[in-house]
Amino acid sequence: MKQNLFIALLVQFLLTTVLFGEEIPLDYIGHPFYSPNLIVEWKLATNSLPATLRIFKIIDGSFSQTAISNLMRLGGFSETNRVRTDSRGDKIPDNELCFRNFNDRHFLSIAPANGTVDLYTPDFSTAMPEGVPDQTRGIDLATDILKQLDIPTDQLIKTNGHFKTWCYPGEMTMYPKGAEPITRRSSMGIEFRRMLDGIPCTVEDVHIDFERNEKITQLQIRWHGVKPSKPYPIASFDQMADWIKEGRARVNDLEGPIGGRFLQPAGIKKITVTGISLYYTGSSHFSARAGDDVPMSRMYPYGVLQADAELSPDDHETIWLFCPITKGALSSVSRKSDEYGFGIYPSNLEEKRRQNAN
Repeated sequence: MKQNLFIALLVQFLLTTVLFGEEIPLDYIGHPFYSPNLIVEWKLATNSLPATLRIFKIIDGSFSQTAISNLMRLGGFSETNRVRTDSRGDKIPDNELCFRNFNDRHFLSIAPANGTVDLYTPDFSTAMPEGVPDQTRGIDLATDILKQLDIPTDQLIKTNGHFKTWCYPGEMTMYPKGAEPITRRSSMGIEFRRMLDGIPCTVEDVHIDFERNEKITQLQIRWHGVKPSKPYPIASFDQMADWIKEGRARVNDLEGPIGGRFLQPAGIKKITVTGISLYYTGSSHFSARAGDDVPMSRMYPYGVLQADAELSPDDHETIWLFCPITKGALSSVSRKSDEYGFGIYPSNLEEKRRQNAN
């Protein structure tokens, strides 16, 4: 019996440590969440999740020669603008392309192995902006640029068959002497985000900023090369509940203005999960073991749970938990809680107090 237990523990250790060779990024999203004797209930359909999910290994990516040529054209660069050292004088790796222009105020960096592009060509004019595209025009312009960059559009998040976009308009206000202030649109940022197997990836996107006369002033691509693993079974709700009670989930810490509240996980007696959304982790994380930022080597799936937290029969708050959803991406157990707890906003309790005060 002891030998069988040892073998089982060894297998799990190998699965989470040796096979993947890294700490699971979920360990570093949010704050530890552990409450002794916690009750976990679900108000979700049991068939609301897929049967399996894959883990994606990060591999060297690539950009086509056409995409590279178009990036240079969009930024106004030629081969004569290529540099071999960075601003500190360090040698740029041979597999990266870097270009600088206008006294180094404009630059283009292409790192195929990392799947990243950074184009920065700011407009330093102080005049009121003209010809800045509106949201509809900005989306059209950005969609055309996607084609020029050979972005695999089947991996872009869509709604109703169309690319879903995130728009970031900017404004500028001038105050003419003796006249009313003048406010105009100064920029329009358009962002497309990536999905894998129909699930959104955090920090994997294409972001483009347009300014006066529809000129691109910034373009960023975060698009790693990936290789899928075999499918891993999705855990049952009961299994996820056990992981939450073990201390494998993390809680979102949100400090808001007046109307927020700090909670201690240990003060929560029961949670009722009312919603779940799936994501892939897609960013580096700080590792206490390494003492530095650790580049991700895999994209792991996890669940974002919306839950009603019961502190007492007449005291309930909404919290958000990050929870593992498959044994292939199991976070570590952590039962340490920050002495200040975690913040939520808005707070039901603070809203009641405000209403009573009025």
